[in-house]
Amino acid sequence: MTSHAYRAARLFVARHQPALRDAELLQRAIRKSISTSPEAFLKTVDDVDNKSMDYWEKEIDSSTWVVIQRRREVVGIAVSRWPDYEIDRDVDPTTTRFIESVWISPKLRRHGMGERLVRYLIEVECKRYEDVKQFLLCVFKENDRAIGLYERIGFMHEHEQQVMRGKTELRVEYLMKLDAAANPSNLEANQAGRQEDLRQFGVAYRILRVTA
Repeated sequence: MTSHAYRAARLFVARHQPALRDAELLQRAIRKSISTSPEAFLKTVDDVDNKSMDYWEKEIDSSTWVVIQRRREVVGIAVSRWPDYEIDRDVDPTTTRFIESVWISPKLRRHGMGERLVRYLIEVECKRYEDVKQFLLCVFKENDRAIGLYERIGFMHEHEQQVMRGKTELRVEYLMKLDAAANPSNLEANQAGRQEDLRQFGVAYRILRVTA
């Protein structure tokens, strides 16, 4: 973000931030995402309720979680994770991340926030880890809206696989192009979109952090 936009976002969050740790915000956001979009997740609300607050602290500490926040409410969420060293042996953990749990509140869909949130997450992760060049994610084959979102960003279909509960997932890939990643006009366009969301909808994009 530009320094002006960053300060505006921080001021907005500071004015409206509830007296909650980010771990508590994450737990509430995941619970809400599953309850409003159960068809998009394998986890259930009970799975979320059975996790301790230490679990959510570790989630924030071990992965990159970004949110869209309005006043006391998280209205969008996404995470970038390191590959699992046992399960994901086909990818390089130095250069690859998995994007998961992308969700936008139903009342704010169809405004392009999902695309801006994923682009923001990619931008944040690439700033943290300069070697990251590839992003992978899995999406249920029946989720046409999500598939369309990822295709607009530039994700390409890799393969499909069966998962639990009789559902089929598509694994899609996004490769960072060096010219696109470094192109200031692309970054400025993404930043401008987030600033417009702040102006029009009163929402701020930010990274969740572990609090001492």
